[in-house]
Formats: sequence, structure tokens, C-alpha cells
Amino acid sequence: MVTIGRYTVLVDDLDRAQEFYATAFGFTTLYDQQPSPGFRYVHVGPGGLHDPGLWLFAATSNEARARAGNQTAGYPLLVLYTDTLDADLARMARAGVHPDHGPLVDDDGRYAHIRDPWGNAIILAELAR
Repeated sequence: MVTIGRYTVLVDDLDRAQEFYATAFGFTTLYDQQPSPGFRYVHVGPGGLHDPGLWLFAATSNEARARAGNQTAGYPLLVLYTDTLDADLARMARAGVHPDHGPLVDDDGRYAHIRDPWGNAIILAELAR
């Protein structure tokens, strides 16, 4: 069986990215190491070290810097599920993070579009029961 492990997100500031994902989504830092000089990566997520999460990598090359915030050409970078959309949006608002759109409602549930500090679109969805 194949499962999702990590999704890589290019950012220009690892500390700022850690803070954003912790504040906006309640993610914790699961791994923060510098395996070789000048190369650091950070793993954040809602679960444990072996659960799906995000690898945050510093965009250090010109090509990577050009892609930070535009890895998906404007399409959503992530879809995150929640059982508590209103509470999550209220927590985000207190932290200064506001949705671009939403909350919106359709047959599948309710959702809001959030942007990370680099412009990546993230959908926070509460599925219909």
C-alpha cells in the first residue's frame, strides 16, 4: 500500500514558514535539522513524525526562489480537512490570517481559501456529513 508521506513547499524564510503553519493550522514542528552545512529543512504537520506532513525547504537557487509561492501555477497547493472550520477561521483571524474566499458552501461541505505568506493557495475544507 502506498501512502502520502511529505509534500515539499518552497519558502524564502523557514522560520517564518514554521510560524505561519503553526499559527494558521496548528501544525507542530516534527523535525528541524541541518544535515549538511547551509542545508536545513523543516518538517511540520498536524500529526506525528510518521504521519503526512509538509517539508519546508528554503528556496536558495534563483530557480527555486522564482517558484516559491507559485509551485502550482496558481492552483491550490494543498487541501486540508477540518471538523471545525468556524473555530479554525476564528483562530486564524486572531493571528491576522484571513481567507481570500469563504467560507463557501456547496454539496460537499464548507470551505475557505487561504494564502500562505508566499501566495500559495490552501483550501481548508469541512466535508459534509
